[in-house]
Amino acid sequence: MRGEMDYDILFHGPCEPLFTIDPSVIDSIIGTKSYNYALGHTDFADNLLHLHLYLKANKKPKQVYLYVTPESFDLRFNIFHTYRFAPYLDDSLVSKVVKDMDPDYYEQTNIPFMRFAFYNSYKIFDAIQGLKHYIKGKDSPYFKDGHISHPNTDFHTKSDGYIAPEHLVYAANLNVEELTDSSLYYELYEERQSFNWDANRAKYLTQIFELCNQHKIQLILYESPAYAGAVKDQPNRQLFLMRTDSIAKHHNSEYLIFNDEKITIEKSNFVCPLILSVKGTAPFLKIFSDSIRKRLH
Repeated sequence: MRGEMDYDILFHGPCEPLFTIDPSVIDSIIGTKSYNYALGHTDFADNLLHLHLYLKANKKPKQVYLYVTPESFDLRFNIFHTYRFAPYLDDSLVSKVVKDMDPDYYEQTNIPFMRFAFYNSYKIFDAIQGLKHYIKGKDSPYFKDGHISHPNTDFHTKSDGYIAPEHLVYAANLNVEELTDSSLYYELYEERQSFNWDANRAKYLTQIFELCNQHKIQLILYESPAYAGAVKDQPNRQLFLMRTDSIAKHHNSEYLIFNDEKITIEKSNFVCPLILSVKGTAPFLKIFSDSIRKRLH
């Protein structure tokens, strides 16, 4: 919001790009200047508002790569984080979307200070940290290019040594498997996992396209490699991929599905069905970089 962002490319979406896309690696391969703008567990409405606020304050990028997978359209996965937009309700688009996504909260904001009440129970530690940083004059971001890199700690021996699993323990059907190479894999899907298409999710994906079109930004949808052993047991996965591709084509764009078998077939390349491990990230970033290079004008 200080207006200091100036990047050619933004990578946007929920957890999967947050932990997978390292802009410094991509930039070193193709000479771009990119930023990881993803936030954990976010849906399309959340993505829309974050992109809108970015474009209000910063120079527009040439391209935005938005992560989309079948679960992106299912209300059981990801969510709209109302509290993140409490400071920006004076913005007409923010106000409109918050009212649509969380009408109870929106109605209560008429009470003085009520819009910030959620922070009392959920973000109090961050607020104290922020005050401490303010007093000390610390204003450098923890993650300068948006990407949360994997810690150097070996997660072979300590499950929370790898950042992704620590943030994945929200699923009721979580099944943790220790692989033969001592790495960990978290199965989050049920057997015969089918998805439910939500029209409101699709509506906000369309609005992201419209926002990018308004600013003359090329929006490209993509899905990073998914573990073949998990997604093969999803009866309507292909239907969702086709519907997503149709939305992209309607807006003269593309839906890139990276399903390189050398990556997708090996479980050790993943920490869960959709998030690549350190091992799986390296070859994917090279493939992704080559794909981006072809689309740069």
